[in-house]
Amino acid sequence: MEEPSEGDPLPGATNSSQSTPLQVTDSKVTEGMHSKGLKDKSKHQKRAATLEEYLPSPLTILKFMAVVIVSYFSSKGFPYIGLPLVSGYLFCGIIFGPGVLGVVTHPAIRSLRIIDEVSLAFIALAAGAQLHMDKMSARKRSIQLTTVALVTATFLLGTMTLFALRESIDFMDGMSAQQCWAVAMLGGALLVARSPASAIAIKKELGAEGPFTSTVMGTTIIMDVVVIALFALVSLVANGMLSDRGPDPTLLGIFAAQMVISVTLGILVGLAVLPKILFDCSEDVPEENKFMMSIFKHSSYLLVLFLGFVIFFASHALEPFLEPLVTCMAAGCTLSNMTKLRNAFEDFEDRVAPAINALFFTLTGAALSLETLFGPVFVLVLVLFLVRLFAIGVGAYGAGIASGDSRTTSAVAWMAYITQAGVALGLAKKIHVEFETWGGAFATTMVAVVVLNQLIGPPFFRFVIRYVGETGKADVWHANATSLDEDDNETAPLAHAVPESVAHTVPESTVVKGSFHRNESRHRRPVAA
Repeated sequence: MEEPSEGDPLPGATNSSQSTPLQVTDSKVTEGMHSKGLKDKSKHQKRAATLEEYLPSPLTILKFMAVVIVSYFSSKGFPYIGLPLVSGYLFCGIIFGPGVLGVVTHPAIRSLRIIDEVSLAFIALAAGAQLHMDKMSARKRSIQLTTVALVTATFLLGTMTLFALRESIDFMDGMSAQQCWAVAMLGGALLVARSPASAIAIKKELGAEGPFTSTVMGTTIIMDVVVIALFALVSLVANGMLSDRGPDPTLLGIFAAQMVISVTLGILVGLAVLPKILFDCSEDVPEENKFMMSIFKHSSYLLVLFLGFVIFFASHALEPFLEPLVTCMAAGCTLSNMTKLRNAFEDFEDRVAPAINALFFTLTGAALSLETLFGPVFVLVLVLFLVRLFAIGVGAYGAGIASGDSRTTSAVAWMAYITQAGVALGLAKKIHVEFETWGGAFATTMVAVVVLNQLIGPPFFRFVIRYVGETGKADVWHANATSLDEDDNETAPLAHAVPESVAHTVPESTVVKGSFHRNESRHRRPVAA
């Protein structure tokens, strides 16, 4: 149990494995206020971070690292049964979490907040870095229409569904209608998220290329950026609603200030800070210097992660005027588009992602509540899954018709947008950490929806790419790659990911001696999510 940072508990207050959030009155700060009145109106709102949450005990660190090592190696078998690595991490987290073996306890999960924030910073940096502005011009209109349609349909239908079912949802029990709207809006925002990593992996696997694939990839990547900005706005609005405050006319101004400050800081970090600390080892290094270069490179990776954590930690003091996810996202986008370090960042991402994924998703799995997951909420998970599919279908079809695609292609386009992973899970975990009274059950529900989408999504994505006839076209595309600008990195990943089924059709010189061969190690993308 966490100890209160201020004040003493009221007489008769009982301890529990989950501490009661601190409440502020006109006269003092108290804990354990279970009476009606102020407590009922404020207990659901966002709670402030405490120093204890960043200081796990040595025993907690040792136990969790042992669990992560087991999770990392045991999850390598999951792709052989058609499941992504992230499913293995979540499964191991559940097994070693408080609901089963209890190796990782509830207090331990709370004390490992530093892992959450470092991981979220990395996820946001990677999401921003994948937004390559120069790659989206060819299908700009289609990407814009699809993004707007999917975000609008998914957010509105998801929010309305959660609010309509509020009487049947345990974690909304005792909330006012306004508070239920706030929670529903947060859920709707999470349902919007996609999985660029899964899309990239399947695109590589099939050697896919074409207008449909370009639209899907551009939309999937940009929606990660949109969902982070949407989540920032919804969080700001929801926190006011959860405290039962009336409409605040200054809220829009606060959000505008938050976005301006966060984006400006992110641009400065991407232009002036990250280029100074991210080590670029793009040139050949003499054999005698490779060891020192390796030390410098990995030290720079640690500095980048530490910088991300500093941004998150500082945001607590600057709240609500700094949204760390937006700052990190803007920094990644700036670095990728306005500097020459795109390849260096991709190398950083490829090398760091496996460790971050294992740490973060194992901890996320440990935080899941099995009682909630396999209770009545399972019906809610199925309902949200189906509503999200319907919303995607409506949005994708409408956007396809509006952008001039055929009705046949528009009717099946929804299959390419089902997968969810990193950002959605990261935001769910963020809610779990920040909203103690209901965040755990909410996060469990949303993670279950994400896992279901991640199981169903990849097979549908593979099917629709084959259906529209854009598989195995990477060989033709790469045959023309030498005529492109050498700085155009879009072709690089596919150059080294030609499926075995089409490998015999690709001339050896195209794959092995192409102009992108020297960047091979730099462009291996993780398939973890």
